Amino acid sequence: MASSGESDPVPSAAAGSSKSIPEDDCRGRQSAFLFEICTPQTYTRSSVYNFVFENGRTYHSFREGKYELPNDEREQDRLDLQHHLFLLTLGGELYNAPLKDLPGGLHNVLDIGTGTGIWAIDFASLFPSANVIGTDLSPIQPDLVPPNLHFEVDDAEDPWLFSHQFDYIHGRALATCFKSHMTVIKSAFNFTRPGGYFELQDCVVPFRCMDDSMKGTTLERWVDLIMQATARISKDWTRVKKYKEYLEEAGFEDIVEKKYEWPVGTWAKGKKAKMLGLWYREDLLSGLQGFTMALLTRALGMSTVEVEVLLTGVREDIKSNRIHIYIPV
Repeated sequence: MASSGESDPVPSAAAGSSKSIPEDDCRGRQSAFLFEICTPQTYTRSSVYNFVFENGRTYHSFREGKYELPNDEREQDRLDLQHHLFLLTLGGELYNAPLKDLPGGLHNVLDIGTGTGIWAIDFASLFPSANVIGTDLSPIQPDLVPPNLHFEVDDAEDPWLFSHQFDYIHGRALATCFKSHMTVIKSAFNFTRPGGYFELQDCVVPFRCMDDSMKGTTLERWVDLIMQATARISKDWTRVKKYKEYLEEAGFEDIVEKKYEWPVGTWAKGKKAKMLGLWYREDLLSGLQGFTMALLTRALGMSTVEVEVLLTGVREDIKSNRIHIYIPV
């Protein structure tokens, strides 16, 4: 999270393990915490809903091809599941920043990469006096939302055109989204009002392994292919560990990192670690095809059959509970 902690700087999220896992949120002054559809762009309403169909999945049409994960119902269900995983990680809280003590109060809030809008909906319900905006490439958010919330179709890497600054800007699970996270973080700095907060909550890719249990597995090959593919399209999914550095460079102060870990499965020690591992395994299995299909077919030229065969082995490895991997959050 751009609010942060200590394991790998991803601002936010950590767990434990059947072997113990290292643990790790971020805040700032213009601070950073590393833990009606409308848009400022010109487009026709119908065009953004005309999703791209590819290999049995649908993808955004606004800025087509920029984001490799799908936006269909299967992916939306996974995003909502992941929302619950973040809540479990943060003890039921939506944020780490000290918003209740925010000088001047909380009036304008932005959620970038809002996805299904579930975080923004919960936040707007929690703070009914705040004006909340959620932005995303895909207009997949529900119509019935709190009256203080609206969504915009937008690309966060474009110049921001908002008419005002924000008291709080939130971004979650953005590791896979941008070619330049620095561009987005600089925009966030320019649009965070003095004394406000910017919070990122994210996962440090790739997995970490407690021992050599991943060596020689299909899962290890999958990780390697994913890293090759992201390099081929000039998208570095490993940048989360640099978030603190980016925040400092952009000008944020009082940066706080909180770190957590999510085991993959129930092999980790401790009740909470096992619970997080159970939920994260389901998140990973639910999203596996979505994470992989467009990326490996577009970037590496693999066929859909080759990808599906690969994923059969990856699923078996993940379900085995014998591979002691976790992901820093």
